[in-house]
Amino acid sequence: MVRFTPLKIGVTCVFAVLQAGCSGNQDLSKSDSLNIGTCESIVNSVQELEDGFKWTEGPAWDSNRGRWIFSDVMGDTEYAISPSGDLTTLRENAGFPNGHAAKNDGSFVVAQHDRTLNSVNGDGAEFALLSDSFQGNKLNSPNDVAIARDNSIFFTDPMFGIQGFGPEKADSSLGYAGVFRSNNGSLELINKQLATPNGIAITNDQKSLIVSDTGTNTLYTIDLDSYTGNPVEAVKLVELTPIEGGGEGHGPDGLRIASDNKIWATGKGGVNVLEADGTMNCAIPFPNHVSNLSFGGSDNKLVLATSADKVYKITLK
Repeated sequence: MVRFTPLKIGVTCVFAVLQAGCSGNQDLSKSDSLNIGTCESIVNSVQELEDGFKWTEGPAWDSNRGRWIFSDVMGDTEYAISPSGDLTTLRENAGFPNGHAAKNDGSFVVAQHDRTLNSVNGDGAEFALLSDSFQGNKLNSPNDVAIARDNSIFFTDPMFGIQGFGPEKADSSLGYAGVFRSNNGSLELINKQLATPNGIAITNDQKSLIVSDTGTNTLYTIDLDSYTGNPVEAVKLVELTPIEGGGEGHGPDGLRIASDNKIWATGKGGVNVLEADGTMNCAIPFPNHVSNLSFGGSDNKLVLATSADKVYKITLK
């Protein structure tokens, strides 16, 4: 998560890593649709589902309840929302929650800018600490999460939360931004090469991570089979370019991998849909920065996109 103040409450953009100009002057009601850009072959519509938040992030589909769980990071609140727009408040004064990912048992892992990684049920109950330090040093601000089929937890730990987008500013105890794996309660450092690791996803074959590095506008791959106890090199997959017709925003943030192996990655101007090798397939422009997204719905034909003070529903063909 990297935050700027949405146009609804100001015109100054503030980023944790870099600054870019504000844009996106569309005033859309919830019944209006956004332009689907070049994704007409796979997207039916993009519609605003709800607004009035401070900075939305970190959605994940709750299959048990038929809704998404998501965060308002700077509103310090965790919510759930249904495909029809029914909104439920789950946790307030929540610890600046950010990314979510569902475990096999239906519970969730949530990364928080209060420097913790936690578990929580889809109704906000049974919140419990998983990790808050590595080798005796406090984590920076756990940001986004991916969970493997064996329930191994991967998460990014940039410095956004301790740079002012969390409960308090602080120096990094680790001295680097990392990509970690939590396995049976212990943390392993998978990578510490990237300056601003942000979004994270695991490929469908479970062999690689895809990680966005916001400051360089780049997606990287990390080969998990290469990990033998020491950090693994991140290999550049693709540098993203701004999406035509979208707001300026900033570099890539959250991302997800679809069942067909396409990578849905946020970036400057909206949402990029890429082939597994990084080749651009199509793009959806958004007026404000899209921080993250999550597939959902009974047939996985819906996507919740979190964007500034709003959440949008993308309906797929």
